Amino acid sequence: MAEDRKPKIDLKARLGKKTVAAKSGSIPPPVGIPAPIPFGRRGPKVDASDPYAALKADQAPVPAKQQAIKVEMSEEVVQAQKKGRTRIIALAGVTAVVGALLGYAIGSGVERGKGATQALEGANQLVKEVDDANAKIEELASVLVAAKEKISSNKYPEEEVSKLGGINIPFEGANLAGKGIGRFKADIITMLIDFAGGAQEANDQKEKVARVLSGSKPAIMDFLAQQTNPKVRWGVFVTNGPGGPWANMQPVPEPFLAKAEAKTPWPDVFKIADGGKTIELKRYKTGSPMSGTPEIMPVDPTTQGSVCPSDVVIRLGRELQDLEEVLKGKKSDVPDEEKTGLLDIGHQLTEKLKTIGKP
Repeated sequence: MAEDRKPKIDLKARLGKKTVAAKSGSIPPPVGIPAPIPFGRRGPKVDASDPYAALKADQAPVPAKQQAIKVEMSEEVVQAQKKGRTRIIALAGVTAVVGALLGYAIGSGVERGKGATQALEGANQLVKEVDDANAKIEELASVLVAAKEKISSNKYPEEEVSKLGGINIPFEGANLAGKGIGRFKADIITMLIDFAGGAQEANDQKEKVARVLSGSKPAIMDFLAQQTNPKVRWGVFVTNGPGGPWANMQPVPEPFLAKAEAKTPWPDVFKIADGGKTIELKRYKTGSPMSGTPEIMPVDPTTQGSVCPSDVVIRLGRELQDLEEVLKGKKSDVPDEEKTGLLDIGHQLTEKLKTIGKP
């Protein structure tokens, strides 16, 4: 038959593909049409006659699981993302540092503002305190001048000694605390330190002068009296020495006025203590000083100070000079020995402090 002679076409071999059965649910239903229930699965049984019937737990519909979508990225994309994250981290770090610096700058600016205000207020306070100290320094210098003038006039400075006890320069290192002097110029800080140290040195030296004047008052008054109305206090008598005659010094038991007057003549006899007994020696008048018993020859009191100066007078002069140097300074050809006095430092310091805070 003709139909038997027609060749059969093997569609599977020609297409080279296997027949694939479509899985139920592989093609989504059109929008608005519910998906068909897969074969072999039945819907929940509901009693149609009871509209309020509830479903059993095992009969409730189970929603289909959402399939995860996995996106494959090339290595270039991954590296680019890593670089992007690195830049973000670096940018975040820079932002944090800048923020910290800005915070520090703002905080430091606030602190600097507080420090500047404290320094300005401290300078104003120091101006007043230095002025008060200067007033006491000038008062002390005036008392010192008056005391020296009285001593030079052979008078005891009774009033000045009393005033010295009530003078105290009110400035010391504690005055510099809390004034913000760290913001001052270096020369002002140096002057403040020198001024505080000099004020305390002047106070100490003033106390030394007052102690000498009040503690050695009898000896000082006697010395001053000697300058206007001297008394003979020493005598000598001559004896044979190892190589010939020599003079022996002898304190006069009762000093007498060097200026002899009718009412106060020089004594003719001196009673000298010799061990446990008293001997009488005549005053030398004429003849050989070595004839017989030794005789006392009075010593000119105006020459005594150059040979045997009074310890009290020496000490008083030294203490007065030291106090004057502290207050008025010391001039010297040697730069290291030259010293600026408190009077000059105080006035210069006041002017310097007034310039703080001004343009």
